[in-house]
Amino acid sequence: VKLASQPAASPQAAIVIAPQQPAMALQKRKAVAKSAGQLFKRSRGAASSSSKKQAKEEKEDMHDEEVEENQEAEEEEEEAEGGEEGQEEEAEEEEEEEEESEEDRLKREEEETSAARKKELKAMPVADLKELAAGKGLDTGKKEDMVTAVLAHEAQARAAQRAHKAKIREVLVKKKEELESLSAPELKDLCVAAGAKGMMAKPARVELLLKQWQDDDGVDKAIAQLARDAREAELVAMDKVALQKLCNKSGVECFVKEVIVERVVKHECAQGRFARPRPGENEGEETEQSAASSSKPGKKKASDDVVDALLANEANRKRERELKKQEEEAAASKRKEFRAMSIEELKKLLAKKGQEATGKKEDLVEAAFALAAREDAAAARKAKLKAMDIEMLKKRLASKGLPTGKKDAMVETLLAHEAELQAAAEAWECKVGDVLEKRRAELEEKTASELKEMCSAKSLKLGVGKQERVETLLEEAQGGGEVDRIIAAMNKEARRGELLAMDKAAVLEIGEAAEVDLLVKEVMVERILLHEDEFGAAKGGEGAEEEAKRPAKRARTGKKEEGAASEMAWGYSPPPLLQQDPHASKPGFSCKLN
Repeated sequence: VKLASQPAASPQAAIVIAPQQPAMALQKRKAVAKSAGQLFKRSRGAASSSSKKQAKEEKEDMHDEEVEENQEAEEEEEEAEGGEEGQEEEAEEEEEEEEESEEDRLKREEEETSAARKKELKAMPVADLKELAAGKGLDTGKKEDMVTAVLAHEAQARAAQRAHKAKIREVLVKKKEELESLSAPELKDLCVAAGAKGMMAKPARVELLLKQWQDDDGVDKAIAQLARDAREAELVAMDKVALQKLCNKSGVECFVKEVIVERVVKHECAQGRFARPRPGENEGEETEQSAASSSKPGKKKASDDVVDALLANEANRKRERELKKQEEEAAASKRKEFRAMSIEELKKLLAKKGQEATGKKEDLVEAAFALAAREDAAAARKAKLKAMDIEMLKKRLASKGLPTGKKDAMVETLLAHEAELQAAAEAWECKVGDVLEKRRAELEEKTASELKEMCSAKSLKLGVGKQERVETLLEEAQGGGEVDRIIAAMNKEARRGELLAMDKAAVLEIGEAAEVDLLVKEVMVERILLHEDEFGAAKGGEGAEEEAKRPAKRARTGKKEEGAASEMAWGYSPPPLLQQDPHASKPGFSCKLN
């Protein structure tokens, strides 16, 4: 190639060289082509092998990168989850630390204050320490004891002051929430009533009303109301006996006369005091009891029991017939005796017995006979009671609520009770006549058709005329118990008036004798609260009794006028630290709460 590319020096030389040029050029071209082909083959093989290796390496690199990316993503997710849990745990720990730190802070401050105050008190002379303790109303003695007492007293005062501040914040927050819960028109009306007009936003109205409420001693009144509510809950939780003791200690009247009267009347009504008296029931009950006691069951056959019962019944009937015959003979003899007396003698006899002696001789005889019959019946009744077993007599008196004692005394008590029942029965019959007459007058004012409707409504005989219907309705009123109910209501009202006319001590004695619960818890609680509103709370219980037994302490050296003014401002006794500072009785708090 080089030769072909070189220029010829002369034409002859070019001619001479020209025949050999194609062969040499061909060989050289072959050699060059062969060497170039080999070189190209080698370079292509090297390139293909290197590209494969490079592609494989790139593929491996890409796979490694994907694996690393997946691992990194998983790690990031795990870190994110762990971070969220850690943040929650850290937040909870921070909240706990904040709560605990607040308590720890107060505790630490209290300990530091107590330690500093203890060091100060220990360095104080004994005379000054005694004066300080006496001024706080504490007992004096050894220096260590006085230091401990003063520290405890001041710690209690600081705790009371913290509690008081918490109450103030509580009432302010409560009032603020109450105002914020109102609608805009309601807040506007309140602002107009307070003298504030114009357009204002709701927060401004709330702040204005809250400021006015605070200026009107709303904080003091709210705290006083909280204290009263707490005291009321404390009193309501007490039982009646404890409340009665507290009333007696405070000088509060715990009984209400009208309540005592109503409860006594209710108790007497349940005992049957106002029901129709039935004196004859006593003899019937005693006859049944005597018959039951005389025929006590023994170890006999059923047929023997029936035969004995029949024989006893026959004996009783025979005895009753004989007694009735004897009574009739005695009555006839007694009438014959009275008929043999003159009119003057009969009148003297009746007047001596306290009876009215008027009318003809036969009327006087009948009156004397009736009087003698009652006296004979009373004597027979007395003899029968004396012959009764003492245990049965006690049961009889106990069933009627009468006191027991010796046999003669019990007999007299029972006779007096039966006499009262007899008198009450006679009075009841008189009232029955009065009620029937009044009822008759009311029915006679009605028309025949109205009376017919009344009879029809009660399913009674309709009758023909007006008078017959009136008699039918009166008989139904007497037989159906309407008259008895009217008389019972009249007696109950009369008894209520009788008790109300008595003084409270007498009515209270009657109620206590009847074992009636005369205390009303609500009345005692209300009266104690009213008394404490005016005179302050009264201490009760064992602590008060122990304190009353202690010797009198020295008077406090604090200013009484400032303490009284502070108590009047608060509505109750403020904490001790607030009493010492006259400017702390009405603390100024901003209406804006953080």
